[in-house]
Amino acid sequence: MKTSRIPVAAALLIGQAFSAAPGPSDMPPSQTSKNDVAAASAASIETESASRADKRYEEMLDKMQAAVEEIAQLYGNPVFLQVFTNDVERATELKQRLRAARSDEEIRRELAEMEKKRDDLLNDIALKEREAANLASRLVRQRVALDTLAVAVEQARKAVEESSK
Repeated sequence: MKTSRIPVAAALLIGQAFSAAPGPSDMPPSQTSKNDVAAASAASIETESASRADKRYEEMLDKMQAAVEEIAQLYGNPVFLQVFTNDVERATELKQRLRAARSDEEIRRELAEMEKKRDDLLNDIALKEREAANLASRLVRQRVALDTLAVAVEQARKAVEESSK
């Protein structure tokens, strides 16, 4: 549903013009029908004008969209958002909101990457701790075996000394 693109100031002026016009009770009967015809023709002219303005507006949007699509094809049809406005304040506000949304999205993406990296590091730490525990238990077994061998060598040396006496 399209609405007419009449500026607010122009709409107020039109409203004042109609309210300043003399009413039917102020005029003779012959002028009343002339005013009705004039009002009807003014309304049809306004409707026709609004229709032409809507058509021109749609034509402008179609041309802008075609131009954007043509340029996007040159760059491989990337995903993007384009907003057309001639209101500088609104454009500035939209740019700031878009930057905030982008930074919000980038922060979420960065947070997800950091959480993944943290999980990977925690998994690596757990693996290293398990390897360290395995190596520690292997070291304990080798020390026990070495101590057992040292005891056996000491017993053999004592036995050799006793047999040589």
